[in-house]
Amino acid sequence: MRLEGKVAIVTGGGRGIGRGIAKVFAKEGAKVVIASRTVEQLDRTLKEIESMGGIASSIVTDVSQSSDIKKMIDFTVEEYGKLDVLVNNAGIGWFGYAIEDEKMEEGYDRLMATNLKGLFMGIHYAVPEMKKIGGGSIINIASVHAWNSWDRGSVYAASKGGIVAGTRALAVELAPYMIRINSISPGSIFVREPEEMIAKRFGKEYVEEYKQKFGDLPYERQKHAQPLPIAGTPEDIGYCAVYLASDESRFVTGINITVDGGATAKLAVSTEVPPELRQREQEMHQWFEQLRKKHES
Repeated sequence: MRLEGKVAIVTGGGRGIGRGIAKVFAKEGAKVVIASRTVEQLDRTLKEIESMGGIASSIVTDVSQSSDIKKMIDFTVEEYGKLDVLVNNAGIGWFGYAIEDEKMEEGYDRLMATNLKGLFMGIHYAVPEMKKIGGGSIINIASVHAWNSWDRGSVYAASKGGIVAGTRALAVELAPYMIRINSISPGSIFVREPEEMIAKRFGKEYVEEYKQKFGDLPYERQKHAQPLPIAGTPEDIGYCAVYLASDESRFVTGINITVDGGATAKLAVSTEVPPELRQREQEMHQWFEQLRKKHES
């Protein structure tokens, strides 16, 4: 197993990409501490890891709070005696807001406190522990939005660009201590089951109707988001992180690995989505709008 004997923290490990990384790490022999704000998500991921024979612990953590981050680091060292790997995955999005939006400052502060400050404070508290054991690996989850983004996604893009730039600079600073630091930029990754979102927002009674009408659509649409005709999964990011966490990458630091199915290699003008898929997407959006109106009335 590629991570046997290593102790790793994965922030945002209760769901999505963090959950995928935590599960792959455990499969590869690491002792994993998963950190997240939501107890239910932590419990689910913990049970999944334990059911496959992995070793893991969890701690409720809000990475926008420095005191929580310190508790997370202290908990890990008390539980397993050391810290080899830190995966800074926790983050929030902020799409659909214009730069002149009235809530701009509020949204900016909240996002940066999680996506950037939380990441840097995690490194701040992790480095002393890694120095004690003669080195370590820090993996920061960035995004393809650091290079190419959407309309009204500037704050999120800025936070991810900051992660990539900060990673390069810290690689130089931490190299004398044999602490390697790299980033991964995921592309379109299927991180949340639509059924879960529908049940939470509108009620479980609409889940079956959605599955019958549009259940395959998110997967089919994602296949057209990049040249590789497959849907990206959290585990795809997890296996990239395994390489960066393992001794296989002992001479690798200060780099960013893009895991996007080739999306950033393709010109936007060449992106093609079949007309029938666009039509079904429009029908799905109308269905959601009808549900929203019904739910609000």
